[in-house]
Amino acid sequence: MMGKISFFLGLQISQSPRGIFINQTKYAIESLKKYGLESCDPVDTLMVEKSKLDEDKEGKAIDPSHYRGMIGTLLYLIASRPDLQFAI
Repeated sequence: MMGKISFFLGLQISQSPRGIFINQTKYAIESLKKYGLESCDPVDTLMVEKSKLDEDKEGKAIDPSHYRGMIGTLLYLIASRPDLQFAI
């Protein structure tokens, strides 16, 4: 017989007589570290309304897979934690 599950697909799972509890703190912190965002300060409003973005005149090369991974991570967090959708 297998033991109790404690970690699955980025979810920390704890089981007790009161029920099953799921936590994603470890996944969220690891994701922030992976993309170099662990030192970012939380703010109430993450984006200024009607701000204009400047064109990148230097045309620096970027790694599209890096940004796809970051967006995928954020989408997973939003899908599994609907309370975060307005904070990300």
